[in-house]
Amino acid sequence: MERMETKKLPTRVEVALNYITGEIANGNLSPGDKLPNEKELAEKLGISRTPIREAMKTLAVSGLIETRHGHGNYIRKDEGTAVMPLMMFQLYLQDSTPEMLMELRYIFDRNCAELASIRRTEKDLAVMRESIDRLKALSGDPHSPIDKLLEADLDFHRAVYAAAGNKLIVVIADFVLNMVAPWIRKSLEVSGRYRAVGLHEKMYAMIRDQKTGMLSRESVEANMEHFMSSLKIPAA
Repeated sequence: MERMETKKLPTRVEVALNYITGEIANGNLSPGDKLPNEKELAEKLGISRTPIREAMKTLAVSGLIETRHGHGNYIRKDEGTAVMPLMMFQLYLQDSTPEMLMELRYIFDRNCAELASIRRTEKDLAVMRESIDRLKALSGDPHSPIDKLLEADLDFHRAVYAAAGNKLIVVIADFVLNMVAPWIRKSLEVSGRYRAVGLHEKMYAMIRDQKTGMLSRESVEANMEHFMSSLKIPAA
């Protein structure tokens, strides 16, 4: 993939995401802690409550926070949650761009997909298949909530990571996926909800048929190219 240098100003949603994840990285928020409410965050960041709400949805889908209805939002403390990697790595992401994160994701997706092709089980394939079928059903309904589409999309990629059969790779790859989740969401909103199904089917077929090498890379690159075009990310 070609190197990209474009730097974009953060959206209001990204401002909220960066603040919350930064607080975790700096140790001001720990697993189990309650987050400030929408009004408090909006006043502190100088933005409206709408982007705060969107950021909370993204963080919830990504598995970093949990919403307890009537009580507020909390940093998750479940075993396996990517909070600790986030605390170690987030400091290096303060000046990152969607392009930089996408390139990082490409490295993991490409290699995880190839390992999954070699090591996948029938159970792994069943989880991938269910995620695609769910994404397909949601894509066919123009009124489907975007968060449900994002959840199905992320579930597919997590199933691929799990099929790679290496717990260390799974934790790091899933962490990178969490970080790009806001832009995957935007891609689905812009133009991805219909084409996403076909792209995931292509990757699934490659893993099912245990294809490796160039055939493996082609399916991942198709996903990445669509991601870039959806967000209008220019090639260098």
